[in-house]
Amino acid sequence: MDAPANRGMSSLQGLRSKRLLAASLVAASALGLGGCGVLAENPTITMPSNYDAAAASAAAPMAVPSPAEASSGPTLMPVYWLGLNDSTVSLYREFLHSSNAGDPIGEAVQAMTAQTPLDKDYFSPWHAAESVTASISSKNVITVDISSDAFKGSLDSGMAYRAVQQLVYTATAAAANAALTTVGQVSSVVILVDGKEGYRAFGHVPLDKPLSRDPSLVAPIWVIDPQESDERSSDLTVSGTAVAQQAGLRWRAEPIVDGRPSTAAAASGQVELAQAQGETGEFSFTAELAPGEYNLRVYYDGQEAAGDSKRIKVDLPAEAPED
Repeated sequence: MDAPANRGMSSLQGLRSKRLLAASLVAASALGLGGCGVLAENPTITMPSNYDAAAASAAAPMAVPSPAEASSGPTLMPVYWLGLNDSTVSLYREFLHSSNAGDPIGEAVQAMTAQTPLDKDYFSPWHAAESVTASISSKNVITVDISSDAFKGSLDSGMAYRAVQQLVYTATAAAANAALTTVGQVSSVVILVDGKEGYRAFGHVPLDKPLSRDPSLVAPIWVIDPQESDERSSDLTVSGTAVAQQAGLRWRAEPIVDGRPSTAAAASGQVELAQAQGETGEFSFTAELAPGEYNLRVYYDGQEAAGDSKRIKVDLPAEAPED
């Protein structure tokens, strides 16, 4: 589930970056440099070599109902990115600043192709689109018309499918965030390329029918608040959502030393989830941290690669209690 949120998601810092390289997911030069996704001359982006499609499809998905994707203010828009989650590639969401140009869906999809994720562990296989426009019907059918230059990246079939789902999630989230969709009714997305139907995205995915969200692609743990690079007070409150698993949830706050997370945690603890195994629940916990920079991780016990993290700064005093 995607709880009402005013902040985005992030992931495991140094650990996941190393796994990206080790799994040959993408060359370092292909990770969304310059805010324009993967350039055409870069190597083909492929799924990790140890990816098990059967196991991934059987994993308990996080339910992300699009009506719940509202930000706390009109200047934020939801954008989805891709990121390595253990041995597969999952979807993560961040909230970016919006210019409120009058086309909230088109603006969010354009940002998905052209901007750089706040979290450096995320990436986008899209090339910056010259043109993106969108419309929506009374039956929650969103039509996105995107220029063909956005598809210049070279992807394998698994990554191409995820890229298309990245667009579907972003478009439906943006529509919900702008209150353009009817609560309780499932949204679908028709993707036109240069105004035409039937394009084959990245040479693999036919865009010949309305597309819906694939819930199995959402990362199982999301830290909603704080967001990457946020500055917070010493009495930090962390909230998010996760799929309950037999291995319980834990958290660690790792001081940043010489630009990297320390192996010695400044604070750690368990994360409580009330839901039954396989169900999605909300979590919240507090941490008392001294001023400094930290890598905050939430992960399954013994499975640190299957988690989410934020690099944050603690340099604000705790708020004094009201009289």
